[in-house]
Amino acid sequence: MAFRVEQLRVGGYDHNFSYLVTAENGDAALIDPTGDCGVIRRAVEAAGRITPRYILLTHGHQDHCECLGEVRSFFPAEIASHPTHPHAGGIKLYNGRRVPFGDGWIEAIATPGHSRDSVSFRLSDDSALFTGDTLFVGCVGFCRSKEMFDTIRKKILPLPDSLVIYSGHDYGEVPYRTLGEEKAHNPYLRCATLEEFREQLKLLE
Repeated sequence: MAFRVEQLRVGGYDHNFSYLVTAENGDAALIDPTGDCGVIRRAVEAAGRITPRYILLTHGHQDHCECLGEVRSFFPAEIASHPTHPHAGGIKLYNGRRVPFGDGWIEAIATPGHSRDSVSFRLSDDSALFTGDTLFVGCVGFCRSKEMFDTIRKKILPLPDSLVIYSGHDYGEVPYRTLGEEKAHNPYLRCATLEEFREQLKLLE
């Protein structure tokens, strides 16, 4: 089982990333289609014979789904998101739901904090975690502090270090990094108490 991840620099509102993920059997998923839709179209065309399975949405902010309508004209897949996402489609992703993908699955992990409908997506081989605006390289998204702190402690930190963090914006010193590296270097993941976390968040103001 192997998955291929293409990190697409689509521009968008603020250095956004979209992602094209493909499995060995040709199953394909698009994550957060936004920005320059031409970049996404060219990536889909270059991928060859693929089967569009899912359009995965990490959360409902418009800068992460602004070319959703156009994308569906050349990537006719089901929309999968948190049930309260403003563009929720046929697949409702409650925490822990796994949808078939290739010989494995993609797992939805509810990660509220930046927004209440935030979802991160984990590949079954533990090679990648798509975090939207929940977790960036070296940082976190603007958030409600208690919700985000709980998400980090209960949902993010227990995950395997091997996961590569692919976020929704290019805000870090590198475009992606493993969760193990984030645990070691991201100051927001190193906060032991809510009070420490709130102090750290003041740097985002």
